[in-house]
Amino acid sequence: MTTATLVKQKTSVTLRLSHFIGVALAALILISYYVLPFVVQPERGPSDIATLTGGRGNNEFGLAVNGLVMLPFAGLGALLLGVWNLLSPRHERVIALLLAVCGFVGLTYYVIFFRQYLETSADYLSSMSVGFWLMLGACVALVAQVAVPRRPAERDYTPRAVLSNQEMVLAAGLILLVIVVGIANPRFLAERNLSDVIQGHAYIAVAALGMTMVIVTGNIDISVGSLVGLLAIISGRLATDTGQIWLAWLAPLFVGALFGGVNGFFVAYMRIPSIVVTLGMLSIIKGILLIWTAGSRVVDLPQGFFLAQMRPLNVPMPIWFMVVLTIVVALWMRYSGLGRAMYAVGGNKEAARLSGLNEQRIVFQAFVLNGVFVGIASVLYATQLTIIQATPPPNLELTIITSAVVGGVSILGGTGTVVGAAIAAILLNVIRTAMVFINVSPFWLQAVQGLLILVTVLADLLRRRRQRR
Repeated sequence: MTTATLVKQKTSVTLRLSHFIGVALAALILISYYVLPFVVQPERGPSDIATLTGGRGNNEFGLAVNGLVMLPFAGLGALLLGVWNLLSPRHERVIALLLAVCGFVGLTYYVIFFRQYLETSADYLSSMSVGFWLMLGACVALVAQVAVPRRPAERDYTPRAVLSNQEMVLAAGLILLVIVVGIANPRFLAERNLSDVIQGHAYIAVAALGMTMVIVTGNIDISVGSLVGLLAIISGRLATDTGQIWLAWLAPLFVGALFGGVNGFFVAYMRIPSIVVTLGMLSIIKGILLIWTAGSRVVDLPQGFFLAQMRPLNVPMPIWFMVVLTIVVALWMRYSGLGRAMYAVGGNKEAARLSGLNEQRIVFQAFVLNGVFVGIASVLYATQLTIIQATPPPNLELTIITSAVVGGVSILGGTGTVVGAAIAAILLNVIRTAMVFINVSPFWLQAVQGLLILVTVLADLLRRRRQRR
């Protein structure tokens, strides 16, 4: 028997019925949500989700609708996990735990529903149709399937091994925060609010992708906040002065690459510390903004300029940019030569040099790419409202850097992923919005950001110390 045959026999796992649980329950939730009746209203007949999610005024007996959007989220999450289980059966134990999390996400709506039902002494429970009860049963089944007997996992496929990375921790914290705040104040789970929360920091998540590349190489860029403001003004002025929308969208990318190239040249080839270079660039950009705009806003923007307000397939454009770019950059940094070289330079510059890598060129390219992503973020920022402010949001650079660092990117370089940075960007906005809904002053957000940075950096230092032993 050949070695290849032995390896194949060792790595193959026969699919059993337990591997199909996620796909089956996900299909039940999604079909119930989009196809089956949810409630039967007097004189109206069966009502679907589209009718109800418009607000309580659209149903005759004040049915709770805050949190309904959690049901398709639970179904979609379970579907993705179910497919993962079919493609990688060895992960079935950890996937079972994640499926249970999807079940709790879906049950969040039912907690809100029954709490309001008891508080208002309502009597419409008998009007709930088949879709309502099937989704409830599927969510309960997602939680209960953890008890289904499964084959013991090998060491590399145990829940502890898979869930111990920073991205999983952030995702779990994000889901837990949404559930807790949503139950405390159901208005937090209104579909419009969740959409605003996700797309509100989508441009920051895009900027954090470029920041991740810079930090991975062992550097930092604290000029990104001011650069977003400058590029947004450039985009708006081009739109109003020339009427060329495509030029207004593309120009910030090239100008951002130019500023990134200047930073990269001084850092990589002149050997000036990145914090010194970008601090000087921050002051230069702020001076340009003040002289050029004189504090005036850009108004009277043409109608087709508002890219961030477009909704392909009813999904806000910033969310499309955030998700697609995060996936593309994550794959590129993992499998491309330049992406792997960035990790090598940030992890050990001397070892990278001895391996034949050109440290200067790699650092320079990281700063240029960072400028491109800042340009994309500036376009999303400029097109989300009908006016463009002369100055960017305060502490924007801190938020972008915090997203990257809290997302698991080591401030010392060499480790981290863009997926964690994108999740952290959304988490920060969820925290800020949650403070409003639970009556906590939003001024505490900066303290929370600082605490998250300190905790993340401390965890990274402890991890590196354990690796040296």
